[in-house]
Amino acid sequence: MLKNGLKALIIIVAALVLHKTAFAAELVELPVEELAKESVLPIFDKSVSVKNRRVVTAGRVDANLFYGMALTEPIYDVSKFGASAYYNWNEDSALGVLFAKNSSGLSTYSNQLHKEYGLDYNRAPKPDMVIMGDYNLKMFYGKMSLTKSIVINTMLFGSGALGMVKFENKSYPALALGLGQKFYFTPKWAVRFDLRLYMNQAPIPFKKDSMNDGSLNPGDVDPVPAKDSFEERLTYTTNLDVGLSYLF
Repeated sequence: MLKNGLKALIIIVAALVLHKTAFAAELVELPVEELAKESVLPIFDKSVSVKNRRVVTAGRVDANLFYGMALTEPIYDVSKFGASAYYNWNEDSALGVLFAKNSSGLSTYSNQLHKEYGLDYNRAPKPDMVIMGDYNLKMFYGKMSLTKSIVINTMLFGSGALGMVKFENKSYPALALGLGQKFYFTPKWAVRFDLRLYMNQAPIPFKKDSMNDGSLNPGDVDPVPAKDSFEERLTYTTNLDVGLSYLF
């Protein structure tokens, strides 16, 4: 009996001690700064090198050479070559001028129409060149790493351009809106991509009883139309330009 009573007393005392210990643990308060948060900011050993811009454009001029192609052009040769130059007011804005010379040929689709139906779209006025003033709004500057040792600086910008699109017979006012991206592989050299939507009046290259050159039937030849006789309409053309840029 005595042994059983002693065991029961020991069990009760141990339970009380454990209860007080658990209760005390519930009341422990930790400093707010040591509590876990939903998100934390990264800590860099060299924070200055992370904040600093490797590519500084403010007050400098960048020149570009590019190859362009029309993504939505069914009749004419889609390729063109051009050059542009921009003055960077600051790290947010740049203003420049661009010039592009169109190729003089026809598209593969036009050559196929000529081969199958004798339609000669060389009779229609073709686009000749483009000259525009272009404003760039630099929206984002960042860095990306493809390997552990190479860091590429990137710049995303929007563009708005006003100017002229010249055809063989006439020039038309034009507006172009787009997005661009630069990838700097050195502080001065970059690869530049521009995707623009051009909006301008343009001749309609389809003219009834005017395009057959008689190549399939020499006895059936349409009279060659005058370049100014083609009707016009508002035309939307998507262009992609890829070029090399140098920052002076």
